[in-house]
Amino acid sequence: MENKILFNIAIKEEPEGGYSVVCTDLDVASQGETIDEAVENIKEAVELYLESAEQLGMMDEVLERLGLTKKDLKECISVPKVFKTEIPVKITA
Repeated sequence: MENKILFNIAIKEEPEGGYSVVCTDLDVASQGETIDEAVENIKEAVELYLESAEQLGMMDEVLERLGLTKKDLKECISVPKVFKTEIPVKITA
């Protein structure tokens, strides 16, 4: 069984077309023409963010913000693989 880290993302349809997406856990953003493309792009952006944090010696700060330890991260075979998705819904009263 593969271990996974779940990140929250928020997707918003943009008036000019396409979708913007933010990983709310890390404040990392991306976009795509479709929802599926936006989700794939944010996965790549988060992976790059985590790689950069490791290279810059900032991984401890990132892990602390996520409530994780390096041991937790080592136990995960692939980061990230699965995202929980938050989609804002307009409510009319």
